[in-house]
Amino acid sequence: MTLASGCGTYSFVRPAHTLPAGKVEVALGVAASSVEANTVAHLAVGLGGGFEVLAQNEVWNTFGELRYQVLKGGDVDLTVGAGLGYAVTLVSAIDTSTDDEYDSNEGGAGMVSISAGHRWDKVSLTVGHRSMFLDGGYLAASTRLSFRALLAGSLGILLEGGATLHAPLDTLDAAITMPEGTLGFFVGF
Repeated sequence: MTLASGCGTYSFVRPAHTLPAGKVEVALGVAASSVEANTVAHLAVGLGGGFEVLAQNEVWNTFGELRYQVLKGGDVDLTVGAGLGYAVTLVSAIDTSTDDEYDSNEGGAGMVSISAGHRWDKVSLTVGHRSMFLDGGYLAASTRLSFRALLAGSLGILLEGGATLHAPLDTLDAAITMPEGTLGFFVGF
């Protein structure tokens, strides 16, 4: 089990390697972007055979994701994921208008993710991307660079930065983008 801080909106806390069978990671923290700060929590469970399941909640989204580690142990670890959930783009958070056009930017969402990275003995470096496609025709996508390091025993530090994009799918040039960053700590068991 690991206790860690969260990341920015639509955070990308998990590294490019999946958990071994029976291992658990519980993450709790504060997500921060240039627009807002909110809480984030997730639970990841290793299923074995390169698979893990992830359940995550932030103020603006809740989803479940099945992740599979395609490449492991070489120069690059590569993990892909797919899931379902509920999401809200920041279009409605920034513009509190009651117009009907903003009602469709929240609801059911399908998502895909990919992460690539490498883990050395006590350090891992990961770049990851997650896209959530809302049934109302909106997109929320985030890209992150993450650094994790064990400091002593099972205590470690997490540094993460990147950006998130929120937009209607039919007018991507109307996108809202924001930088985000994380400083966190984790304890592994």
